[in-house]
Amino acid sequence: MNFNKPYKNEYLFGVSGLFSACGSFGVICGEEAREYKITKKGNTTTYSYKTKDIKLTATFTKENSVIVRKDYFENLSKKSITVNKLSSRFYLESSSYNVYTQYSGWQRESVGEWARLNTEITASSKGVRSCDGSAPIMAIENVFNKKITVFQLLVNCKWKMSVKKIPNSLVDNVVLETGFNDEFLALTVAPSEIIELPQIIFYSADNKIDLGAYKLHEYINKKYPRKTLPIIYNSWLYCFDDLNVDNLLKQVDTAKELGFEGFMIDAGWFGNGEDWFSSVGDWEENLVSGPKGRLKELSNKVREYGMAFGLWFEPERVSLESNTYKAHPEYFNGCFLDYSNENARNFMLEKICKKIKEYNIGWIKLDFNDTTEFDKTGAGFYRFYKGQEIFINEIKKRFPNVYITICGGGGYMMELGALKLGDSFWFTDNQGAYDGIRIIKDSLYRLPSSAMERWNVLKCYEDFPVYQDAPRARLLSCNNATWDYIVGINDEFTEEFSKGGPLGFSCDINGFNKEYKEKWKNTIKEYKLEREFFRKANARVLVDAEDVIVLEYFDNELKNIYIEVFTKSVKLDTLTVFPSIKNGKYKSGEKILSGKEVISNGYTFYGLKPNSCKTLRLVLEEK
Repeated sequence: MNFNKPYKNEYLFGVSGLFSACGSFGVICGEEAREYKITKKGNTTTYSYKTKDIKLTATFTKENSVIVRKDYFENLSKKSITVNKLSSRFYLESSSYNVYTQYSGWQRESVGEWARLNTEITASSKGVRSCDGSAPIMAIENVFNKKITVFQLLVNCKWKMSVKKIPNSLVDNVVLETGFNDEFLALTVAPSEIIELPQIIFYSADNKIDLGAYKLHEYINKKYPRKTLPIIYNSWLYCFDDLNVDNLLKQVDTAKELGFEGFMIDAGWFGNGEDWFSSVGDWEENLVSGPKGRLKELSNKVREYGMAFGLWFEPERVSLESNTYKAHPEYFNGCFLDYSNENARNFMLEKICKKIKEYNIGWIKLDFNDTTEFDKTGAGFYRFYKGQEIFINEIKKRFPNVYITICGGGGYMMELGALKLGDSFWFTDNQGAYDGIRIIKDSLYRLPSSAMERWNVLKCYEDFPVYQDAPRARLLSCNNATWDYIVGINDEFTEEFSKGGPLGFSCDINGFNKEYKEKWKNTIKEYKLEREFFRKANARVLVDAEDVIVLEYFDNELKNIYIEVFTKSVKLDTLTVFPSIKNGKYKSGEKILSGKEVISNGYTFYGLKPNSCKTLRLVLEEK
């Protein structure tokens, strides 16, 4: 299926062309297809169309196994114009499709589902955050030939992806559109201004299990490589907002002992008394409650141990009771910072940068805990996102070594566009390993593994009853966001869950017994030796079942391969998987495996147990 050109049929209104747009300039809906100017340069093909008032441009660039589409809308007139709809368009051959979309909700991030296209299927953001309600991914399967194409967006506005049948007396046509969510859209475009539509990355997939996501990973790892995969600690699920500095200093000591590289104080460090929430936006240390003025003491201790000191901020939002809002209500749309206002943006920027200097911060978590559906400017939050990008890039310019975690009340800001700004994602507030591995598995369809922080939220106990020869359970894991759902977990499961991205703890690590501290000290030491592989690795989902998830990590040359078999309450002894592998000879420990045989017969794992994880590491032998 050739998506990188306009479909030309002047008789099919609403089907042809590369764009769907309307506003004060008129309607663009396919009839312009025969008038595109085409230019080619290297791997890039550009289509452009213009009238006396506007110009539309679409560029398609082949990047290894993916195609990157960038679209632009330009106002050529001498007066402002209004845009009410602006979408990129793809004509689909055939009329029968299955469609995959992902829901995004608090503690239920990246929940995917296939559905048969009958009339129209739409995924869209419901508010200002990039993954409010839906994730910006859509896959389509041609029912007749089983070919799958995956579409990804890099979000820069309130977005929408829609695939629909357009009836005709002779044949049903299918069109996929991506771009601005046209709900309440009334975007004012100034003379000579160019509007950039959400960037699209699309590629083919061979099956529904992995959705060809490793192709996306290869592109993103090259285009937006992660700095590193740090070993980090966050205070939130250890003590929430009960920031007792003496207790936190004990955690700092243990973090140093175990080999951590960053230590963060999460929400609750600011304010005036116990009601810190009413001071969101002031970003002044709480001298009465919480840290009680001892943040510098914490920072000094953390940095003395060679770790980066981290602090939580939420620059997009303020409390209406805060001093910040009372001083400058004109800088906010309700409780949201007007990022499009340079004065407002710089006002908040100086507040954040002042704290980075004051506490010698080396790591910040940028959270976004509220949302709104309506952009009163009519811009579909386009100018909000542009201002947010300027804001974060200025922080990075002033403090190039500061590590940035992106969070949005869990995973509401977890998408490809944010990877241009941050280093990794707090991917969910549900930091339990059992549900966490499910969220990671489904998020791999649209993000590289290295972008997702793994958080261990554990409690170590000694005296659990055991049955016959069952292993003594010593670990309990929080399996939601608030510690009121607790499950037992095996060492193997949580240790393997920790791999693939930044490795973190948010619990009482000082309460671990001597044996368990030593165990994690060694695990962290080993991970530091192998994290460079995971930083660059592509990933595939090999098995996706209710009680078994199998993930494969591999480099671009298939020289190094790592497979994890996660089991829950499964009654299964053996499992055969078919990884990505070459024909050559691979070393696994002391054994030599034939890649050719694995391609033909797969690799079988034996001795599987419930609630555990088995692994396989393969290294291609040099000739």
